[in-house]
Amino acid sequence: MKNWKKLTLGATALTAVTVLAACSSGSSNSSSSGGSTSAALQWNLTTPLNTIDSGIATDTYTNEIIGNIQSGATRVDKNGDAANELAKAISVSSDGKTYTVDLKSGLKWSNGDALTAKDFVYAWQRNADPKTASQYAYLLEAVKNGAAVDSGKMDKSQLGIKATSDTQFVVTLENPTPYFKFLLAQSVYFPLDQKVVEKYGKQYATSSDKLVFSGPYMFKSTNSWNGSNNNFSIYKNPGYYDASAVKMNEIDFQVVQDNNTAASLFEQGKLDQTAVGVGTTALWPKYKNNKNVVMEKEATTAYMEYNQSGKGATSADAQKALANTKIRQAFNLGTDREGLVKSVVPVSKAATGITPAGMSKTASGEDFASYAKQGYSYDASKAATLFKEGLKEVGLSKLTVTLTTDDTPAAKQSGTYLQQSLQKALPGLTLNIKTEPFKQRLNDSQNGNFDLVLALWGGDYADPSTFLDLFKTGGPQNDGKFSNAAFDAATKQAETTDAVTPAKRDADYKAAEATLFENSNVNPLYFRTLAVLQNQKLSGVRFGATGLVYDFKYAEKAK
Repeated sequence: MKNWKKLTLGATALTAVTVLAACSSGSSNSSSSGGSTSAALQWNLTTPLNTIDSGIATDTYTNEIIGNIQSGATRVDKNGDAANELAKAISVSSDGKTYTVDLKSGLKWSNGDALTAKDFVYAWQRNADPKTASQYAYLLEAVKNGAAVDSGKMDKSQLGIKATSDTQFVVTLENPTPYFKFLLAQSVYFPLDQKVVEKYGKQYATSSDKLVFSGPYMFKSTNSWNGSNNNFSIYKNPGYYDASAVKMNEIDFQVVQDNNTAASLFEQGKLDQTAVGVGTTALWPKYKNNKNVVMEKEATTAYMEYNQSGKGATSADAQKALANTKIRQAFNLGTDREGLVKSVVPVSKAATGITPAGMSKTASGEDFASYAKQGYSYDASKAATLFKEGLKEVGLSKLTVTLTTDDTPAAKQSGTYLQQSLQKALPGLTLNIKTEPFKQRLNDSQNGNFDLVLALWGGDYADPSTFLDLFKTGGPQNDGKFSNAAFDAATKQAETTDAVTPAKRDADYKAAEATLFENSNVNPLYFRTLAVLQNQKLSGVRFGATGLVYDFKYAEKAK
């Protein structure tokens, strides 16, 4: 999930959300109708929750919960537009740098506290404060002084947001940001009840009884989340301003990390949806013609990162090797992306860059991923030559490094495939695999404790910057800790001088993609598409290619 700068959203954003209805795909190979018969919605998460603090959450799965128990000023609607949510009206100045947000009257937190403009001011200042250590604080850099606050150079009180009354706040931006309403739908921009946050301090949101709720759903004492359990429920929030639109009274979640188990639970009537086309090569042939299959095209890229910092690697040899451009180029050329997709994620597409296909369009209407396509290809012979040359340059004859993956099915299977194929393509390479729980893998990635690591990023909004801004020098998601001056210059040009000239901005971002490719700073693997089994009695679940993946506000389940 990521950064902000979109000047050509328009029709692009209209394709960002799909309403999942009771639709069919192909003919069925199974006599089982599948899907839970429970009145409650039965939903699967593939990894445990880390937190439910909207200011510090970083992963898709956690934000899936947060996006349904909390609300922001806007919410992405069925057409992919950033529609008013807690906001009654949003006006924009003629220069595009001042947003005045008028809130709906009578807004309440789930504990009965009034939800006011001051809650937005408090939340933004708290999340931008480096003491909070929010990895999404950079999203607040669209707001005036956001970067200075995030870096500790300016006090949080100087952030460009001010409450002018209980129901109005005014935001001043650093630069014109026409897609700013989409930022307001992101969790780091959600309001917070200051009294509750300060009451619990460091324990805030570490369990579901240590926060309050502003969204369509809420936790209760019944089947709550205690911070580590893998089965919990959320319930309709009667204090939500639009509670009459919420049809589901209860959504039950369970963490099932094995897709074979989850598919079996779907057939047994114990789940309403589960993936069968990612990290599940054994499942896809069985279910690809099943009447319950729904295809969900994500704005998500899987990629490999290299530790280029000289710190945190498993050995001195790994440190100096991964700082060598030829060795990284060898890894990129030795990666058989088509083979990986066929073997591990059969409904996805081999990556041609960092920015995924189908997410955003250029000023001329071309898919940005096609416009900025780079020469990522598989050439084992050239890879072996570069690997040998690179090893010689750093004084090595062979190399042992470790590839870190998380314990999700696709990551584990990808790791195994890459281990076998890269060792074959690069003589002298020993590639060990280290598999960790998802939370630990995130921590190790962020702290630079790896040689190579498999990562996955889902876009926050329909613009290349949501991916490319990941890799700015010093950026919180630049886990490889590399610095590419040409890349930094291209992204800066796109977001300042050329910010209001879409065609030039497109060219800047294409140049950014090109310099990542030339220097092999990252290794894009595939653009992810999900194939899921979905209960045909279910409708109204909104799937978002960017931002909130599953919005349950309008979900319904026929009896």
